[in-house]
Amino acid sequence: MDIGTVMNTMRDPAGVPAHPVLFQGLMVITWVLHIAFVHLTLGAAGLAIYSFYQRGKGPFWGRLSMAMTKVAKVGVSLLIVLGVAPLLFTQVIYDPQWYVSNVLSGRWVIAFIFTLIVGYCSWFIFYYANHEGAKRYMGIFAWVALALFCLDGLIMHALSYQELLPAQWMNWYAPNGVVDTSGSSLHAIQWPRYVFIMSLSLPAVGVFLIAYAHYFATRADREPEYRQYVRSLGQRLAVWGFAFSLIPFLFWQFAHPDGSGLAAHPIGWGLALSLIGMLVWTKRLKAHTNGYLPVVGGFGVLALLALWREIVRIAHLKPLGYDIATYTVHVDWPSTLLFFSTFVGVGGLVGGFYLTLLYRAGRVQGLYTADRSVARLGTGAVAVLGLWIAVFFVYGIVIWLRNSFV
Repeated sequence: MDIGTVMNTMRDPAGVPAHPVLFQGLMVITWVLHIAFVHLTLGAAGLAIYSFYQRGKGPFWGRLSMAMTKVAKVGVSLLIVLGVAPLLFTQVIYDPQWYVSNVLSGRWVIAFIFTLIVGYCSWFIFYYANHEGAKRYMGIFAWVALALFCLDGLIMHALSYQELLPAQWMNWYAPNGVVDTSGSSLHAIQWPRYVFIMSLSLPAVGVFLIAYAHYFATRADREPEYRQYVRSLGQRLAVWGFAFSLIPFLFWQFAHPDGSGLAAHPIGWGLALSLIGMLVWTKRLKAHTNGYLPVVGGFGVLALLALWREIVRIAHLKPLGYDIATYTVHVDWPSTLLFFSTFVGVGGLVGGFYLTLLYRAGRVQGLYTADRSVARLGTGAVAVLGLWIAVFFVYGIVIWLRNSFV
């Protein structure tokens, strides 16, 4: 049995509505946004727990714990929402691999949903309990939540890694010739890869704290002593985080299959250099440096990581006969135009309005009054959203009438 033929046969016979490289690029870009909030959530959750138990050892620990608890709470929501897009793009061009991996570990896929719900609920309990005078035993809910979030990360890692090993699928499906349809196993885990990606949570919360201190510089209720403390802590976390993450990355870099050429690939080593560069830069960061710049640098690291993941995937699948460039294409300009107009119009204008409003409102202590530019942006957001809804329904009705009466 030729595994490449099997994978290509399993593709959606309807093909894709545009060139596969377009979806590949969108998958990489949207994954960056998703994983950024994964790292921020895990890092903020870990720092919130640590700070919770340090409340009696300094004037700012309790305050920081409550702040990071809120960050992690919002971060979970955003990582879920932003995780939809890269998952959908994966299903478009890597549908055989993704669906097989999900079927082979079906119980874990279902468990992912339940553990995420339980973890989120546990974090909410900790969120409501984490205030002045909170009982220390309430921290157990935070530990449960963080443990389940890490488990969910492991499940997603295993599902993604199993995609890369189609030659092993039959052995996992029918070990020793006996069919196993239970879906009760995570068949492949590459620990250096998992530990590396999870370890980036530490520098992620570090660069966030630097930006956090810069963001609240205009508010009187965030006194300079507190902001300086947060910035210094963030700088230390970023430096040690980037240093630590380099270790599992090097293990991952030399764990690729022989003959794949990945161990010497320039993008992989470029990612390693970016970690070193961020380590040196954050260590030498000056007090007057704009606090948002390390966040920009962090996104650069994640962009290289997203690109590297796709290169690794191609290196595993292409020798077996699976190439996304050969996916059948049936160009559908109306749906493609509707997608990008939605992405730019609704995502750009409506999303831009919300981000601008939240950013400016958060920097004001007390009641925030929007200026004319924000008000106009809000009006434009409502208008484009109404236009998009109208076009969506008109487009659907036209197609329905054409198919029904023509």
